[in-house]
Amino acid sequence: MAKTVGFIDVGTNSVHVLVVRFYEGSLGTPVYSDKESVRIGQSLYVSGHIDAETVEKAKIVISKFAEVARGFGAERVLAMATAAAREAPNRADLVQAAKECGVDLRIIPGMEEARLIRLGVLGPDSPVRTLCVDVGGGSTEIALAEGKENLYLDSLSLGAIRLAYGSGVDQKGKVTPRQYDVLRRMVDTASYRSVAKVREIGFVRAVGSSGTIVALGEMCAARREEDSDPSYFTHRELRSLMRDICSSDVEGRMSLPKMSANRADIIVGGGAVVEELMFLFGIERMDVSRNGLREGMMTDYLMENGHPDFDVRDSSVHTLAARCGCDTKHSEAVRRSSLAIYDALTAAGVLRTDPKWRELLGYSAELHDVGEFISYEKHNVHSYTIIRNSYLAGFDDEELQAMALIARFHHNSIPGLSSKYFHGLDPEETAAIQKCALVLKMADILDRGRDSAVEEIGTVASEDAVTLSLKAAKDISMQMWKLKSIKDEFSNIYGRRLKVEHVRRKAP
Repeated sequence: MAKTVGFIDVGTNSVHVLVVRFYEGSLGTPVYSDKESVRIGQSLYVSGHIDAETVEKAKIVISKFAEVARGFGAERVLAMATAAAREAPNRADLVQAAKECGVDLRIIPGMEEARLIRLGVLGPDSPVRTLCVDVGGGSTEIALAEGKENLYLDSLSLGAIRLAYGSGVDQKGKVTPRQYDVLRRMVDTASYRSVAKVREIGFVRAVGSSGTIVALGEMCAARREEDSDPSYFTHRELRSLMRDICSSDVEGRMSLPKMSANRADIIVGGGAVVEELMFLFGIERMDVSRNGLREGMMTDYLMENGHPDFDVRDSSVHTLAARCGCDTKHSEAVRRSSLAIYDALTAAGVLRTDPKWRELLGYSAELHDVGEFISYEKHNVHSYTIIRNSYLAGFDDEELQAMALIARFHHNSIPGLSSKYFHGLDPEETAAIQKCALVLKMADILDRGRDSAVEEIGTVASEDAVTLSLKAAKDISMQMWKLKSIKDEFSNIYGRRLKVEHVRRKAP
């Protein structure tokens, strides 16, 4: 039986939909694709927020696309929003509008957007070292990949709508060379770190994606006398095209071959980003891909549902732990104990959370000591900072926040529901974070000697108490004492008394 899934990309300029049917043994067949220009970023970059009219328009488009997807039999509709939604102070209005359509809209970090675009453009395995450049409406994603590895990912605050309406340069009329240089300098400022890194690593091939790059490819191809292939363009061709575009106002640009009416006012800003990045990266020829975020969402879905060429989330967590020089033996022991306690409490009916929290707890356990990379003093606080700002591939913003909070409180008292640390979080999510944080704290205590002394963990629950049975051949009196010191905290969070007993096992 084929499974159908809808993928919606709520971008700064347009909202895209892709409906894919996954037949048994296949990698998926697109059955419907469409887009609508909503310009979420226009009001944002002019006034500082997404206006009510634009939110309503986005709601209509999201609702219609979700309806179409379900009409094709989609069991799930996955939706993600990017730069404009990330930056808008009233992004909650957009999320709520989507929710009213029955769509759970995820606002993803820029690094996650870059990873998904790389999957959409190159697939999970790039045969040669390839640089991906995706110039959207509000941000530009950079991905450098070889084989199955992402060598470098970044998200730049550059985009066609951002530069058109947030740069201070009026682009509806003719754009002077001096004004164009202002735009180019903005690109230089926003990209210098990525430029240095990409030049250091190097690449063999460059591929561009997004509506802006597709449009530029078509316009460059239309100007050639013989070869009208829009699948590529050169830096020289683009430089010549941009001179002609800047020498005309919006109406005059419409006379240029392949110029569309809904892009004439933002093509200068988008073109400036592409031209300057080609110059800075040293790209002579840019191949053009029509794939993007929604195809990346499809590929990511495949890898999580039957085609796991590589586990993105595991890989990104392991990489961060390794980069921070974590004690692997300790973090693995804490992870094992965390999951054992979680499973035991769940089986006993003491812990009732969505299964996703087990996975997030495991990742938090693996990363709970990454803050020691900065300093052991307050390392739990440093762990929070690192995880929260790590842009781990495969995780959305809410998951990173949850993991960071779980790790933060493994070494401190866990605050109440009204704490500033949980501001803006759903009460159920806050409660789950508290419970997982306490499990992690208990697991960390069990390996306090860094010797994996506790061999088995058993749990027996009654209506008013939980008994933790620890089987160990070694002396674990320090662990027992420390666990007893958090009895009040356990009672506050789980609503039951905590009892701890040591089941001695004879050493072989």
